[in-house]
Amino acid sequence: MHNTTDRSAWTGALAASAAVLIALVIGACSAPPTGGGVTTTTSTLPGATTTTIPGGPTTTTLPGGSVTPTIVTGRAHSCSLRPNGTVRCWGNNSFGQLGNGSYTSSTVPVIVSGLANVTSISAGGFHTCAVVASGAVFCWGNNSDGQLGDGSNTTVNLPTAVFNLTGIVAVAAGGSHTCAIRGSGAVACWGDNFSGQLGTGSNSSAPTPRSVAGLANVVTIAAGDAHSCAVRSNGTAWCWGDNINGQLGNGTFLSSNVASPVVGLNDAANLAAGSGFTCARRSGGTVSCWGENFNGQVGNGAVLPPPPQPDDPPPPLLKENTPQQVVGLTGITSIAAGGDHACALGSLGTGSCWGLNANGELGDGTTTRNSTPQAVVGLLGVAQVAAGESHSCAVKAAGSASCWGANANGQLGTGDQVGTTSPITVGGL
Repeated sequence: MHNTTDRSAWTGALAASAAVLIALVIGACSAPPTGGGVTTTTSTLPGATTTTIPGGPTTTTLPGGSVTPTIVTGRAHSCSLRPNGTVRCWGNNSFGQLGNGSYTSSTVPVIVSGLANVTSISAGGFHTCAVVASGAVFCWGNNSDGQLGDGSNTTVNLPTAVFNLTGIVAVAAGGSHTCAIRGSGAVACWGDNFSGQLGTGSNSSAPTPRSVAGLANVVTIAAGDAHSCAVRSNGTAWCWGDNINGQLGNGTFLSSNVASPVVGLNDAANLAAGSGFTCARRSGGTVSCWGENFNGQVGNGAVLPPPPQPDDPPPPLLKENTPQQVVGLTGITSIAAGGDHACALGSLGTGSCWGLNANGELGDGTTTRNSTPQAVVGLLGVAQVAAGESHSCAVKAAGSASCWGANANGQLGTGDQVGTTSPITVGGL
Protein backbone atom coordinates (compact mmCIF):
# COMPACT_ATOMS: atom_id res chain seq x y z
CA MET A 1 0.00 0.00 0.00
CA HIS A 2 5.77 0.32 -2.81
CA ASN A 3 8.20 0.70 -6.49
CA THR A 4 11.50 -0.18 -8.24
CA THR A 5 13.79 -2.76 -6.62
CA ASP A 6 16.01 -0.16 -4.92
CA ARG A 7 13.03 1.93 -3.94
CA SER A 8 11.19 -1.12 -2.57
CA ALA A 9 14.00 -2.07 -0.23
CA TRP A 10 14.33 1.49 1.01
CA THR A 11 10.57 1.95 1.48
CA GLY A 12 10.37 -1.37 3.30
CA ALA A 13 13.06 -0.28 5.71
CA LEU A 14 11.33 3.02 6.37
CA ALA A 15 8.00 1.26 6.86
CA ALA A 16 9.53 -1.16 9.34
CA SER A 17 11.10 1.71 11.30
CA ALA A 18 7.80 3.60 11.30
CA ALA A 19 5.95 0.52 12.53
CA VAL A 20 8.32 0.12 15.46
CA LEU A 21 8.04 3.81 16.37
CA ILE A 22 4.25 3.72 16.26
CA ALA A 23 4.14 0.62 18.41
CA LEU A 24 6.37 2.24 21.01
CA VAL A 25 4.34 5.45 21.12
CA ILE A 26 0.85 4.02 21.06
CA GLY A 27 1.40 0.71 22.82
CA ALA A 28 -1.77 -0.79 24.15
CA CYS A 29 -3.93 1.77 22.36
CA SER A 30 -3.74 -0.49 19.30
CA ALA A 31 -3.32 1.87 16.37
CA PRO A 32 -5.47 0.89 13.39
CA PRO A 33 -3.98 -1.31 10.66
CA THR A 34 -3.65 0.04 7.16
CA GLY A 35 -6.71 -0.63 5.05
CA GLY A 36 -10.16 0.60 4.35
CA GLY A 37 -12.11 1.35 1.26
CA VAL A 38 -14.72 3.49 -0.35
CA THR A 39 -18.40 3.05 0.38
CA THR A 40 -20.56 2.08 -2.57
CA THR A 41 -24.32 2.01 -3.03
CA THR A 42 -26.62 0.03 -5.28
CA SER A 43 -28.23 1.39 -8.41
CA THR A 44 -31.90 1.65 -9.27
CA LEU A 45 -33.63 -1.51 -10.48
CA PRO A 46 -37.21 -2.03 -11.72
CA GLY A 47 -39.71 -3.00 -9.04
CA ALA A 48 -37.32 -2.23 -6.23
CA THR A 49 -37.93 -0.81 -2.80
CA THR A 50 -35.99 2.38 -2.17
CA THR A 51 -34.51 4.39 0.68
CA THR A 52 -33.80 8.05 0.07
CA ILE A 53 -31.38 10.25 1.98
CA PRO A 54 -32.88 13.76 2.18
CA GLY A 55 -31.25 15.84 -0.52
CA GLY A 56 -29.12 12.90 -1.63
CA PRO A 57 -29.16 9.81 -3.83
CA THR A 58 -31.58 6.92 -3.66
CA THR A 59 -30.20 3.50 -2.78
CA THR A 60 -32.11 0.53 -4.05
CA THR A 61 -32.58 -3.13 -3.25
CA LEU A 62 -34.63 -6.06 -4.43
CA PRO A 63 -35.02 -8.41 -1.45
CA GLY A 64 -34.25 -11.86 -2.76
CA GLY A 65 -33.62 -10.34 -6.18
CA SER A 66 -30.81 -8.47 -7.89
CA VAL A 67 -28.39 -5.78 -6.71
CA THR A 68 -25.51 -4.12 -8.50
CA PRO A 69 -22.30 -6.15 -8.07
CA THR A 70 -19.67 -4.40 -5.95
CA ILE A 71 -16.08 -5.19 -5.04
CA VAL A 72 -14.26 -3.90 -1.94
CA THR A 73 -10.74 -4.41 -0.60
CA GLY A 74 -9.26 -4.38 2.89
CA ARG A 75 -5.66 -4.59 3.98
CA ALA A 76 -5.11 -8.04 2.44
CA HIS A 77 -8.57 -9.39 1.68
CA SER A 78 -11.23 -8.68 -0.90
CA CYS A 79 -15.00 -9.16 -1.03
CA SER A 80 -17.65 -9.02 -3.73
CA LEU A 81 -21.36 -8.29 -3.38
CA ARG A 82 -23.08 -10.66 -5.77
CA PRO A 83 -26.19 -9.88 -7.89
CA ASN A 84 -28.30 -12.14 -5.64
CA GLY A 85 -27.45 -10.15 -2.51
CA THR A 86 -24.90 -12.57 -1.08
CA VAL A 87 -21.23 -11.82 -0.41
CA ARG A 88 -18.06 -13.76 -1.22
CA CYS A 89 -14.65 -12.94 0.24
CA TRP A 90 -11.07 -14.15 -0.26
CA GLY A 91 -7.55 -13.49 1.00
CA ASN A 92 -6.29 -13.03 4.55
CA ASN A 93 -8.57 -14.56 7.16
CA SER A 94 -6.42 -14.37 10.29
CA PHE A 95 -9.19 -12.50 12.12
CA GLY A 96 -12.17 -14.15 10.44
CA GLN A 97 -12.65 -11.24 8.03
CA LEU A 98 -13.83 -13.61 5.29
CA GLY A 99 -16.89 -14.41 7.41
CA ASN A 100 -17.11 -18.12 6.57
CA GLY A 101 -16.81 -19.47 10.10
CA SER A 102 -13.08 -20.20 9.93
CA TYR A 103 -9.75 -18.45 10.40
CA THR A 104 -8.15 -20.06 7.36
CA SER A 105 -7.12 -17.76 4.54
CA SER A 106 -8.41 -18.55 1.06
CA THR A 107 -6.96 -17.92 -2.40
CA VAL A 108 -10.43 -18.31 -3.95
CA PRO A 109 -13.76 -16.64 -3.08
CA VAL A 110 -15.75 -18.23 -0.23
CA ILE A 111 -19.32 -17.34 0.66
CA VAL A 112 -19.97 -15.30 3.80
CA SER A 113 -22.13 -17.53 5.99
CA GLY A 114 -25.72 -16.63 6.87
CA LEU A 115 -25.81 -13.31 5.05
CA ALA A 116 -28.52 -12.50 2.51
CA ASN A 117 -30.25 -9.48 0.92
CA VAL A 118 -27.07 -7.41 1.19
CA THR A 119 -27.22 -3.97 -0.42
CA SER A 120 -23.84 -2.42 0.51
CA ILE A 121 -20.47 -3.73 1.71
CA SER A 122 -17.14 -2.32 2.89
CA ALA A 123 -13.81 -3.89 3.87
CA GLY A 124 -11.57 -2.39 6.55
CA GLY A 125 -8.14 -3.26 7.87
CA PHE A 126 -9.02 -6.69 9.20
CA HIS A 127 -12.81 -6.53 9.32
CA THR A 128 -15.73 -6.40 6.90
CA CYS A 129 -19.24 -4.94 7.16
CA ALA A 130 -22.47 -5.17 5.18
CA VAL A 131 -25.84 -3.42 5.09
CA VAL A 132 -28.87 -5.62 4.46
CA ALA A 133 -32.26 -4.72 2.96
CA SER A 134 -33.85 -4.19 6.38
CA GLY A 135 -31.36 -1.39 7.15
CA ALA A 136 -29.42 -3.42 9.72
CA VAL A 137 -25.61 -3.68 9.63
CA PHE A 138 -23.56 -6.83 10.15
CA CYS A 139 -19.78 -6.91 10.70
CA TRP A 140 -17.19 -9.66 11.18
CA GLY A 141 -13.44 -10.03 11.73
CA ASN A 142 -11.08 -8.21 14.08
CA ASN A 143 -12.84 -6.50 16.98
CA SER A 144 -9.97 -5.50 19.26
CA ASP A 145 -11.13 -1.86 19.21
CA GLY A 146 -14.87 -2.46 19.02
CA GLN A 147 -14.99 -1.93 15.25
CA LEU A 148 -17.68 -4.60 14.85
CA GLY A 149 -20.04 -2.47 16.93
CA ASP A 150 -21.64 -5.33 18.87
CA GLY A 151 -20.71 -3.94 22.29
CA SER A 152 -17.75 -6.27 22.80
CA ASN A 153 -14.11 -6.59 21.84
CA THR A 154 -14.47 -10.21 20.77
CA THR A 155 -13.23 -11.13 17.31
CA VAL A 156 -15.72 -13.23 15.33
CA ASN A 157 -15.57 -15.15 12.05
CA LEU A 158 -19.27 -14.92 11.26
CA PRO A 159 -21.47 -11.84 10.65
CA THR A 160 -22.68 -10.24 13.88
CA ALA A 161 -25.28 -7.48 14.10
CA VAL A 162 -24.14 -3.99 15.05
CA PHE A 163 -25.88 -3.12 18.32
CA ASN A 164 -29.14 -1.17 18.08
CA LEU A 165 -28.43 0.18 14.59
CA THR A 166 -31.31 0.40 12.08
CA GLY A 167 -32.29 2.41 9.04
CA ILE A 168 -28.77 2.35 7.55
CA VAL A 169 -28.21 2.94 3.84
CA ALA A 170 -24.39 2.75 3.55
CA VAL A 171 -21.37 1.65 5.59
CA ALA A 172 -17.61 2.40 5.49
CA ALA A 173 -15.01 0.28 7.29
CA GLY A 174 -11.68 1.87 8.17
CA GLY A 175 -8.48 0.64 9.79
CA SER A 176 -10.05 -0.18 13.16
CA HIS A 177 -13.28 1.81 13.06
CA THR A 178 -16.52 1.85 11.10
CA CYS A 179 -19.05 4.52 10.09
CA ALA A 180 -22.55 4.33 8.63
CA ILE A 181 -25.11 6.71 7.12
CA ARG A 182 -28.61 6.67 8.58
CA GLY A 183 -31.64 7.14 6.35
CA SER A 184 -32.02 10.59 7.91
CA GLY A 185 -28.60 11.63 6.58
CA ALA A 186 -26.94 11.54 10.02
CA VAL A 187 -23.75 9.52 10.56
CA ALA A 188 -22.80 7.08 13.32
CA CYS A 189 -19.32 5.66 13.94
CA TRP A 190 -17.82 3.09 16.31
CA GLY A 191 -14.52 1.41 17.15
CA ASP A 192 -11.07 2.91 17.72
CA ASN A 193 -11.02 6.66 18.40
CA PHE A 194 -7.38 7.31 19.28
CA SER A 195 -7.19 10.11 16.71
CA GLY A 196 -10.80 11.28 16.94
CA GLN A 197 -11.94 9.30 13.88
CA LEU A 198 -15.39 8.70 15.39
CA GLY A 199 -16.13 12.43 15.25
CA THR A 200 -17.88 12.52 18.61
CA GLY A 201 -15.97 15.45 20.12
CA SER A 202 -13.90 13.15 22.31
CA ASN A 203 -11.13 10.59 21.81
CA SER A 204 -12.84 7.79 23.70
CA SER A 205 -13.28 4.60 21.71
CA ALA A 206 -16.75 3.07 21.48
CA PRO A 207 -17.80 -0.57 20.88
CA THR A 208 -21.29 0.58 19.87
CA PRO A 209 -22.44 3.31 17.45
CA ARG A 210 -22.03 6.97 18.41
CA SER A 211 -23.40 9.93 16.45
CA VAL A 212 -20.92 12.15 14.60
CA ALA A 213 -21.34 15.61 16.08
CA GLY A 214 -22.82 18.39 13.98
CA LEU A 215 -23.06 16.48 10.72
CA ALA A 216 -26.33 16.17 8.76
CA ASN A 217 -27.61 15.58 5.22
CA VAL A 218 -24.76 13.19 4.44
CA VAL A 219 -24.95 11.30 1.14
CA THR A 220 -21.68 9.35 1.10
CA ILE A 221 -18.92 8.41 3.54
CA ALA A 222 -15.40 6.99 3.53
CA ALA A 223 -13.10 5.66 6.25
CA GLY A 224 -9.30 5.54 6.15
CA ASP A 225 -6.74 4.20 8.59
CA ALA A 226 -7.59 6.69 11.34
CA HIS A 227 -9.73 9.34 9.69
CA SER A 228 -13.22 9.57 8.25
CA CYS A 229 -14.87 11.79 5.65
CA ALA A 230 -18.35 12.54 4.37
CA VAL A 231 -20.06 14.44 1.56
CA ARG A 232 -23.18 16.42 2.35
CA SER A 233 -26.07 16.97 -0.05
CA ASN A 234 -24.77 20.46 -0.90
CA GLY A 235 -21.52 18.99 -2.26
CA THR A 236 -19.31 20.04 0.63
CA ALA A 237 -16.87 17.52 2.08
CA TRP A 238 -16.15 17.12 5.78
CA CYS A 239 -13.42 15.08 7.49
CA TRP A 240 -12.34 14.23 11.04
CA GLY A 241 -9.67 12.19 12.85
CA ASP A 242 -5.95 11.86 12.22
CA ASN A 243 -4.43 14.76 10.29
CA ILE A 244 -0.67 14.31 10.60
CA ASN A 245 -0.41 14.24 6.81
CA GLY A 246 -3.13 16.79 6.11
CA GLN A 247 -5.64 14.08 5.17
CA LEU A 248 -8.53 16.14 6.60
CA GLY A 249 -7.95 18.78 3.92
CA ASN A 250 -8.74 21.68 6.22
CA GLY A 251 -5.46 23.57 5.68
CA THR A 252 -3.82 22.36 8.90
CA PHE A 253 -1.92 19.34 10.15
CA LEU A 254 -3.87 19.21 13.43
CA SER A 255 -6.02 16.19 14.17
CA SER A 256 -9.67 16.84 15.01
CA ASN A 257 -12.33 14.82 16.84
CA VAL A 258 -15.12 16.82 15.20
CA ALA A 259 -15.93 17.16 11.51
CA SER A 260 -14.39 20.12 9.70
CA PRO A 261 -14.96 21.22 6.09
CA VAL A 262 -12.43 20.41 3.38
CA VAL A 263 -11.05 23.72 2.05
CA GLY A 264 -12.46 24.85 -1.28
CA LEU A 265 -14.39 21.67 -2.07
CA ASN A 266 -18.04 22.44 -2.81
CA ASP A 267 -18.76 20.03 -5.67
CA ALA A 268 -17.82 16.64 -4.25
CA ALA A 269 -19.74 13.63 -5.53
CA ASN A 270 -18.06 10.95 -3.44
CA LEU A 271 -14.89 10.31 -1.45
CA ALA A 272 -12.24 7.63 -0.99
CA ALA A 273 -10.00 7.49 2.09
CA GLY A 274 -6.60 5.81 2.02
CA SER A 275 -4.03 5.22 4.71
CA GLY A 276 -3.00 8.85 5.18
CA PHE A 277 -4.65 10.63 2.27
CA THR A 278 -8.10 11.30 0.82
CA CYS A 279 -9.51 11.74 -2.69
CA ALA A 280 -12.76 13.23 -3.97
CA ARG A 281 -14.51 12.69 -7.26
CA ARG A 282 -15.94 16.06 -8.23
CA SER A 283 -19.30 16.51 -9.94
CA GLY A 284 -17.60 17.55 -13.18
CA GLY A 285 -15.73 14.25 -13.40
CA THR A 286 -12.33 15.45 -12.19
CA VAL A 287 -10.54 14.17 -9.07
CA SER A 288 -8.79 16.01 -6.23
CA CYS A 289 -6.65 14.44 -3.49
CA TRP A 290 -4.89 15.64 -0.36
CA GLY A 291 -2.76 14.27 2.48
CA GLU A 292 0.37 12.13 2.37
CA ASN A 293 2.16 12.37 -0.97
CA PHE A 294 5.50 10.69 -0.35
CA ASN A 295 4.75 8.08 -3.00
CA GLY A 296 2.72 10.29 -5.30
CA GLN A 297 -0.66 9.18 -3.99
CA VAL A 298 -2.09 12.72 -4.26
CA GLY A 299 -1.58 12.40 -8.02
CA ASN A 300 -0.59 16.01 -8.63
CA GLY A 301 2.63 15.24 -10.48
CA ALA A 302 4.89 16.15 -7.57
CA VAL A 303 8.58 15.39 -8.05
CA LEU A 304 9.24 12.39 -5.83
CA PRO A 305 12.51 12.12 -3.89
CA PRO A 306 15.01 9.59 -5.25
CA PRO A 307 15.97 6.58 -3.17
CA PRO A 308 18.76 7.62 -0.77
CA GLN A 309 22.18 6.05 -0.85
CA PRO A 310 23.47 4.10 2.17
CA ASP A 311 23.82 6.30 5.26
CA ASP A 312 21.91 9.17 3.63
CA PRO A 313 19.26 10.76 5.84
CA PRO A 314 15.68 10.16 4.67
CA PRO A 315 14.26 12.91 2.45
CA PRO A 316 11.55 15.23 3.78
CA LEU A 317 8.00 13.93 3.65
CA LEU A 318 5.70 15.27 0.98
CA LYS A 319 2.15 16.11 2.05
CA GLU A 320 -0.69 18.46 1.12
CA ASN A 321 -3.33 19.77 3.53
CA THR A 322 -5.67 21.16 0.87
CA PRO A 323 -7.15 19.51 -2.25
CA GLN A 324 -4.84 19.15 -5.25
CA GLN A 325 -6.17 18.28 -8.70
CA VAL A 326 -5.09 14.87 -9.97
CA VAL A 327 -3.27 15.36 -13.27
CA GLY A 328 -5.06 14.50 -16.49
CA LEU A 329 -8.25 12.89 -15.16
CA THR A 330 -11.64 13.76 -16.70
CA GLY A 331 -14.95 11.95 -17.01
CA ILE A 332 -14.29 9.91 -13.86
CA THR A 333 -17.19 7.80 -12.54
CA SER A 334 -15.60 5.90 -9.64
CA ILE A 335 -12.56 6.31 -7.36
CA ALA A 336 -10.79 4.20 -4.75
CA ALA A 337 -7.97 4.84 -2.26
CA GLY A 338 -5.73 2.14 -0.82
CA GLY A 339 -2.72 2.11 1.44
CA ASP A 340 -0.53 4.49 -0.54
CA HIS A 341 -2.12 4.39 -3.98
CA ALA A 342 -5.38 5.39 -5.62
CA CYS A 343 -7.37 4.36 -8.69
CA ALA A 344 -10.05 5.94 -10.86
CA LEU A 345 -12.51 4.65 -13.42
CA GLY A 346 -13.27 6.56 -16.60
CA SER A 347 -16.65 6.84 -18.31
CA LEU A 348 -15.63 4.24 -20.92
CA GLY A 349 -14.88 1.61 -18.27
CA THR A 350 -11.10 2.04 -18.36
CA GLY A 351 -9.01 2.43 -15.23
CA SER A 352 -5.92 4.30 -14.10
CA CYS A 353 -3.97 4.26 -10.84
CA TRP A 354 -1.21 6.31 -9.20
CA GLY A 355 1.03 6.27 -6.12
CA LEU A 356 3.05 3.44 -4.60
CA ASN A 357 3.62 0.45 -6.89
CA ALA A 358 6.13 -1.89 -5.24
CA ASN A 359 3.78 -4.83 -5.72
CA GLY A 360 2.26 -3.83 -9.04
CA GLU A 361 -0.83 -2.31 -7.44
CA LEU A 362 -1.04 0.33 -10.18
CA GLY A 363 -1.65 -2.42 -12.73
CA ASP A 364 0.46 -0.77 -15.41
CA GLY A 365 2.78 -3.74 -15.87
CA THR A 366 5.58 -2.22 -13.78
CA THR A 367 6.59 -1.79 -10.15
CA THR A 368 7.49 1.87 -10.51
CA ARG A 369 5.67 4.39 -8.32
CA ASN A 370 4.14 7.35 -10.11
CA SER A 371 2.68 10.71 -9.07
CA THR A 372 0.42 10.87 -12.14
CA PRO A 373 -2.29 8.38 -13.21
CA GLN A 374 -1.11 5.37 -15.20
CA ALA A 375 -3.45 3.32 -17.38
CA VAL A 376 -4.26 -0.14 -16.00
CA VAL A 377 -3.25 -2.67 -18.64
CA GLY A 378 -6.16 -4.26 -20.51
CA LEU A 379 -8.87 -3.02 -18.16
CA LEU A 380 -12.07 -2.47 -20.16
CA GLY A 381 -15.79 -2.43 -19.48
CA VAL A 382 -15.37 -1.95 -15.75
CA ALA A 383 -18.15 -0.60 -13.50
CA GLN A 384 -16.26 0.01 -10.24
CA VAL A 385 -12.73 -0.07 -8.78
CA ALA A 386 -11.33 -0.80 -5.31
CA ALA A 387 -7.90 -0.37 -3.70
CA GLY A 388 -6.42 -2.29 -0.76
CA GLU A 389 -3.11 -1.91 1.01
CA SER A 390 -1.00 -3.31 -1.83
CA HIS A 391 -3.55 -4.62 -4.32
CA SER A 392 -6.40 -3.32 -6.45
CA CYS A 393 -9.53 -4.83 -7.96
CA ALA A 394 -12.26 -3.98 -10.46
CA VAL A 395 -15.71 -5.42 -11.13
CA LYS A 396 -17.80 -5.47 -14.30
CA ALA A 397 -21.54 -4.89 -14.39
CA ALA A 398 -22.26 -8.61 -14.82
CA GLY A 399 -20.27 -9.43 -11.67
CA SER A 400 -16.96 -10.76 -13.00
CA ALA A 401 -13.88 -9.25 -11.38
CA SER A 402 -10.16 -8.75 -11.88
CA CYS A 403 -7.43 -7.96 -9.35
CA TRP A 404 -3.72 -7.09 -9.46
CA GLY A 405 -0.83 -6.37 -7.10
CA ALA A 406 0.32 -8.21 -3.98
CA ASN A 407 -1.04 -11.72 -3.45
CA ALA A 408 0.81 -13.21 -0.47
CA ASN A 409 -2.52 -13.84 1.27
CA GLY A 410 -4.49 -14.84 -1.82
CA GLN A 411 -6.20 -11.44 -1.97
CA LEU A 412 -6.27 -11.53 -5.79
CA GLY A 413 -8.57 -14.56 -5.72
CA THR A 414 -6.67 -16.43 -8.40
CA GLY A 415 -6.24 -19.74 -6.58
CA ASP A 416 -2.56 -19.09 -5.84
CA GLN A 417 -0.32 -16.62 -4.03
CA VAL A 418 1.51 -15.21 -7.03
CA GLY A 419 1.36 -11.44 -7.42
CA THR A 420 0.88 -9.70 -10.75
CA THR A 421 1.51 -6.23 -12.18
CA SER A 422 -1.54 -6.38 -14.47
CA PRO A 423 -5.15 -7.49 -13.98
CA ILE A 424 -5.98 -11.18 -13.63
CA THR A 425 -9.46 -12.67 -13.41
CA VAL A 426 -10.83 -13.64 -10.00
CA GLY A 427 -11.98 -17.25 -10.11
CA GLY A 428 -15.35 -18.51 -8.92
CA LEU A 429 -17.38 -15.33 -9.25
